[in-house]
Amino acid sequence: MLSELELLLLVISIIALVVAMVTIIIYYYYSRQRSNNYLEKEEQARLRYFIQETVGDHGQVICYECLLRQRNQNKWTLPGELDVPLQRVISLLEETFKSLPREQMRLSINLEVSQILSPEFSYFVRWAISKIDPMSLIIEYAPTGSLTRFTQRRLKSQIEQAQYYGMEFCIDDADATQEFYDRIEWLLPITDQVKCVMDEFRKKDPTQWLDLNLQSWNKLAQKWNFEMILTRVENPEDEDLAQQLQIGELQGYRFGKPKNPLID
Repeated sequence: MLSELELLLLVISIIALVVAMVTIIIYYYYSRQRSNNYLEKEEQARLRYFIQETVGDHGQVICYECLLRQRNQNKWTLPGELDVPLQRVISLLEETFKSLPREQMRLSINLEVSQILSPEFSYFVRWAISKIDPMSLIIEYAPTGSLTRFTQRRLKSQIEQAQYYGMEFCIDDADATQEFYDRIEWLLPITDQVKCVMDEFRKKDPTQWLDLNLQSWNKLAQKWNFEMILTRVENPEDEDLAQQLQIGELQGYRFGKPKNPLID
């Protein structure tokens, strides 16, 4: 009887020790994550959100997009593969938001899948909505690879929760390939906008085959009830094509390049 009691106490002690160790590891992990969320002044100075306009069918500005840029050798360029925690994004956007007009239009922010899956995503969405009022918030996501079923469920849950707060969800960088469509088809029922990149739909020669052309995306927009936006519009021909397809939202160098809000 005594030996059984000693064994029971030993088992309980081992379980308690394991639980304590797991708790310490989890606490350490999240502490490290939070401590990494704050930028050193020098590092923050090398990152900045630029602003690019999206126009409607009459040329009026209807949306501003926040585009992350990195300073390299006195030039602002597209950043490399950066894993920027959302607290850092908030710190960077604080100054950018001050330059925006307080009008009823949209503001879009492009995030990586890791940022949308972050436990802080819900807070970030609520913070951004409160900061940009009366603007409405769009979160853009550019799929770059396949996701596991588990990650898909998590991503969908995060997006739907944020939509409950009033956020809209946009799929960015849509191209003409079946591969891209297969990658994002599961997201279309909860998608509010899709951005199609004009460069991807320009045929290099008449015989080139496109799995999906702009008209195909237009039909998908009607089927799934999302708005279609055409980006990288560079010339009158692109604009005329958009009008023929009744695409009412356009973005590209024809309407203005991304601007540094702290200079321009």
